[in-house]
Amino acid sequence: MRFVSVYRMAATRPVPVIIVAAYWLLPVRPVVALLMAGTILAVAGQGMRMWAAGHIVKDAAIAVTGPFGYTRHPLYLGSTVIGLGLCVASGIWWSFLLVAVVFGLFYIPTALSEEQWLRTTYGELYERYRRAVPGIGVRLSRHQSPEAGPTVDPSRVFSWRRMIGNREHYTAVATALLLAALWAKLAVAGGG
Repeated sequence: MRFVSVYRMAATRPVPVIIVAAYWLLPVRPVVALLMAGTILAVAGQGMRMWAAGHIVKDAAIAVTGPFGYTRHPLYLGSTVIGLGLCVASGIWWSFLLVAVVFGLFYIPTALSEEQWLRTTYGELYERYRRAVPGIGVRLSRHQSPEAGPTVDPSRVFSWRRMIGNREHYTAVATALLLAALWAKLAVAGGG
């Protein structure tokens, strides 16, 4: 499982590029409705990632504010939604299988590994949070963590500086470029 965690980024980052390259190289005719729907999904996924990155203080505290009050893994959820958005926008059916395989092989084992580290590091504090907030899926109401100690700061609010410190702006630029490439084919090839 450690192998998967270590090589997750190297294995998952090419997936959106493969989808966009296939969209350009295969005889796929752009469809405006699919591009619009996929763009909305991808932007929503990127928004989720940015929101989450603005609440994380890595290796210093359990993130329980922002989207972490609704799901334990909002970064992975956001990445998956971005991937699904690119799949929808491309209209390439097998790209959904590619995203599902990456999710199953890399995000789930990495999330399990991270959770084990959090359990070991924060003990019962993390266990209470884990029982209240789903790992896969989303709570309909935000979980309010009752803990207020040095490891959990429920008053922590979103910080643009923290989001940039977590380098989420790189993912945002990459998502924008990938979406631009999809829309560019519509402009070049025409479509409807």
